Amino acid sequence: MLIPILKNKYTLSPSSLCNSSNWSRRLLIYLILKNGITHQTVTTKKLPQSFVAQILKLSAVLIITILIYGCANNKAPTKDSSPMISSAKTTQNESNSAYINSDPFETYNRGVFTVNVVIDKAIIRPTTVGYITYIPGPIRSGIGNFFSNLRDFVTLGNDILQLNGKYSMQTLMRISINSTVGILGIIDVSTSLGLNMHKNSFGKTMKEYGWEHSSYFIIPLLGPSTVRDALGTIPDVVFNPTWYVISNDYISVALFASNAIDTRSKYLDSDKIFYSSLDPYITMRDVYLQAINEPITNSDDVSIDTLLLEESQAK
Repeated sequence: MLIPILKNKYTLSPSSLCNSSNWSRRLLIYLILKNGITHQTVTTKKLPQSFVAQILKLSAVLIITILIYGCANNKAPTKDSSPMISSAKTTQNESNSAYINSDPFETYNRGVFTVNVVIDKAIIRPTTVGYITYIPGPIRSGIGNFFSNLRDFVTLGNDILQLNGKYSMQTLMRISINSTVGILGIIDVSTSLGLNMHKNSFGKTMKEYGWEHSSYFIIPLLGPSTVRDALGTIPDVVFNPTWYVISNDYISVALFASNAIDTRSKYLDSDKIFYSSLDPYITMRDVYLQAINEPITNSDDVSIDTLLLEESQAK
């Protein structure tokens, strides 16, 4: 219906376009007549709703993170105007004063730590001991390699966000080789070829773009983290291909639980160190913050989560 109407109303040629005062409209009509495009031939392909939902979630997280970072920069006080920093300066010689900035959520953290320890001793640790006892070493190694290959997808996404070309190519090659030659990552062929694994996360991406230091924060069931890294776990879940490849939620949860047990098995030997110390909470906190290169002493730097804590206390 569209083409006959246009043909009756307009007589167009390429030369007539140059003489037209409204040449852009005539050019569009000329292309329609020339190629025979009708409204019936124009079709659109809709993306899966689940995929769109995941992208919207990731976008929301990115927007919230940027807003928090922007507000923190706009409200940052001078070096001596922050009441928390001033208080820290006057109590440097008091016990535990070195942890004012690194652990402002200690009351919450200790409560979650206690719950996590109870769950670990009752369920997670016994299951892990059985996993090590009854599952042969080569099979456990293959399971660990499989989950490491999935973890590389998270690393690749953050390598790209950090504009790190070298590590992006290295991680992409690891995924390509291990997913094919290594049979879905069960065999770590890439490491034997010199493509060593490195871990990256959205928490490190936020650190790369300005959120340098963050306070200690324990995630229920997952264990020690920081405020920054805890927020970063949400985009990291989106980067994991498990949620796209496997549509069955029960299988996805089973894979998550298997990964948790496999990860827990790597830290069984350190249980005696933590639980035999005078204060297991402080021991775990110090070891974790040192492992991720977070300061455990007072600093004059104003961190984003310190400002958020001040805002909540002011209310």
